[in-house]
Amino acid sequence: MLRFAVLAYVFATALPALADGPLTIPRSEQATDGYLSTALLLKPCLDIREWSPEPEEDLLKQVADARKGLPPETCDSPALMEKLFKVRFLQYASIVVVTDPWNLDTKIRAQTEAIGRCKSTQCLDRELDTVITALSPVYLNSHPEWPNGTGPCTSKTVDVPANKVRALLGANVQQGIVDKCAPESFSVQTCRGAQGRLVFAGCAMSGNQVNAPEWLFRVRGAKLESLLDIDDGPSGVLKTTCNGMPDLMTSARVSMGEHYVTYYRYDGMQYQSVYAYTAMGVGTDDNGNDLAIAQGGPTTRVVCR
Repeated sequence: MLRFAVLAYVFATALPALADGPLTIPRSEQATDGYLSTALLLKPCLDIREWSPEPEEDLLKQVADARKGLPPETCDSPALMEKLFKVRFLQYASIVVVTDPWNLDTKIRAQTEAIGRCKSTQCLDRELDTVITALSPVYLNSHPEWPNGTGPCTSKTVDVPANKVRALLGANVQQGIVDKCAPESFSVQTCRGAQGRLVFAGCAMSGNQVNAPEWLFRVRGAKLESLLDIDDGPSGVLKTTCNGMPDLMTSARVSMGEHYVTYYRYDGMQYQSVYAYTAMGVGTDDNGNDLAIAQGGPTTRVVCR
């Protein structure tokens, strides 16, 4: 399937770069990249004077907010501070390496609530150990890769000749695609699917471009139903499904160190965004693997029947 194929350059820009060695859990001093808000998210006990020798009131407020809810003595213990960083990293980094972040998010929220109920460092230490035990294998045993599921087709995908595109899509839909892709800069394919004939359309990419609009339609009689309309394609096809259609993932490059990742699930009529986050680079581990954490969360709830 052309529009849902694995693209090497997309893989290179959509996921953290992996070195030759396996993933390792970093130490706090290895997470040095990113914004102050990111640093405080991972290291709430951060000495703000590392960022500003004479911090102004707004910076001091950010530090106070980051530490809110922690037992008062938390930042007096270097070992507890390091363990807190480890937990925060595992929570936000594990979201990046799994293919069902909506499920892991539910577990992480429960973990965070349990930690938030702690009024003593003894309780905090115990809950942090529980999280480390639960999430370490999730992160360390992961193998991040661009999703390459089988897709929704049950037959071979074929190109639609240019002289037949208008008849298939209709004048208005074709014009909308042309407005985004420019004439002769898009492709259209079709196949049979479990729920009817499917039509894929997408803009051609050139140079160092890694994202472009993408459309998915279903033909029902004389009617063309829109299933997906995105600007950050191409889509990666996950192995999981919902309501008879595969889950999808996109990754839009924001900058060299940031990507906006979105997961889509089929609700029975259209694809809906169910989870979205910004993947932010925060450093490298002992084996040279890029470290990335997710900041975002659930968007729309879709029930799979």
